[in-house]
Amino acid sequence: MKKRLLALGLAGIMMLGALAGCAGTGEKKPDAASKPAGSNAAADAKDTADTGRKLKIGMSLAQRDQFLTNCEQAALKLAEQDGNVELKVFDANNDISAQISQVQTCASDDYDAMIVALCNNDSGAEIIQAAGDMPVAFFNRMPTDLSILDEKHCYVGMDEAEAGKAQGEYLASLFKGKGPDLNAVLLMGPLGQDSVSKRTDGVKAALKDAGFNVTYVYEDTAEWDRAKAMDKFTQFMGTGKPYDMVICNNDDMALGVAEAMKTSDKGEITVPIVGIDATENGCNAVKDGTLKMTVNQNPIGQGEGALKCAVDLANGKVPSIVNDQYVLFTPADKVTTDNVDEFLKSFEG
Repeated sequence: MKKRLLALGLAGIMMLGALAGCAGTGEKKPDAASKPAGSNAAADAKDTADTGRKLKIGMSLAQRDQFLTNCEQAALKLAEQDGNVELKVFDANNDISAQISQVQTCASDDYDAMIVALCNNDSGAEIIQAAGDMPVAFFNRMPTDLSILDEKHCYVGMDEAEAGKAQGEYLASLFKGKGPDLNAVLLMGPLGQDSVSKRTDGVKAALKDAGFNVTYVYEDTAEWDRAKAMDKFTQFMGTGKPYDMVICNNDDMALGVAEAMKTSDKGEITVPIVGIDATENGCNAVKDGTLKMTVNQNPIGQGEGALKCAVDLANGKVPSIVNDQYVLFTPADKVTTDNVDEFLKSFEG
């Protein structure tokens, strides 16, 4: 649980000192791990107070799925608690042109910073161009080209490959002593997204490294969507092909698969189903046995971390919580029946 404590500690660090920052952009940024928590609280409180107004920060979501909605709510809650931040949220509905327009509008309206969950991982440079002098904190969907990150542009999110690896490691332990030949169903997010490729490659590599020969009898995209996953898995069950497990790139799709199983002729969950995100619904499904496991993507840590970075950037500072590559990775913890209650606590209140 050390990683879990680190993830929970992130929120506490960010709450101290009214979104504390670090040294100005004119000097070399030290490693974030060497900085005492809340060391610049008084200075940061003065930053927003001296302006005589709240910081205006925009937040553009690629879409309002369950996970990004949880991130949004965490950022809004932190902004309200801080009292010096006005956060306005936009939904791009997976339209990169709409997202660019949202960023341009905020830049024209003199917003102090922008938070962006990219519709397309390749569009980071376009977003920065649209923002002009307005700094940008990317989150959840990492820009493909990390060289665009600098003193005015950072990223907060999970190492997607590690999430897939965590799924594979769990399944390998679950099927230890069985196989080595296994059949699997794999439902992915939108094809071409960087996170989808990394999660998929991560789980496949982990199972292979554990000595399993996995045949993916059905592999398709359900575009992060619960209803689409339910429909596609229902169609797959009609083929009668055997399968030992179902691997999903996110919790919503995993829950869609579970619904399809429960409404089938057998009326029950017949094989292990695993997801990623550790949303509240996903964690509750792990607790009641619907899902075997999920991977914590830390929506609270990502939402709060993105706002923390945006506030520091708006105040002309390099965010204290990112590393020397201007990236903050939240831990990819396995969530099972052994520890799910600890994760569910984060959704209380």
